[in-house]
Amino acid sequence: MKLTTRIKLFWDRLWIRKDEFHKSLNMDVMAMLDMNEKEQEEYLADLVKRRNIAHDRDENGEVK
Repeated sequence: MKLTTRIKLFWDRLWIRKDEFHKSLNMDVMAMLDMNEKEQEEYLADLVKRRNIAHDRDENGEVK
């Protein structure tokens, strides 16, 4: 995977936003093209987890 892709994914995972529609929770198709199948599965699982947390924070009005 390219270094710039790794840095972007690291930055997106640095903290989970309270806004479930934040751009860091969008699927990065260009990054996925650089990943093997296992990395893609891990990326999607992590993305779903972060989206669910952000959704729960939105519903509860939690500010963090």
